[in-house]
Amino acid sequence: KILTGRLVARSAGAGETGMLRAGTLLVARGEFSVVIAGIVAVSLNSSSSLLALTTTYVLFTAIVGPVLARLVEPMARYWRKRRARLAISQ
Repeated sequence: KILTGRLVARSAGAGETGMLRAGTLLVARGEFSVVIAGIVAVSLNSSSSLLALTTTYVLFTAIVGPVLARLVEPMARYWRKRRARLAISQ
């Protein structure tokens, strides 16, 4: 999801921070379809561990997504400084 968001933002002409922001905002999206797929699989007498995996995935992305979105600015500053150091050393 992060790569897709970055690619779409780049094609729209966004800068590095905008690309990173678009990618991280997509992390917490789309869990509802995963939950529905897990419920359907369990209702069809598939492995009940699939429901546990689905629940874990949804909880993980629900927590990690907003945290990543919050860290976009510090991550972008880090990458800008790192690129500047690499450009100076070359």
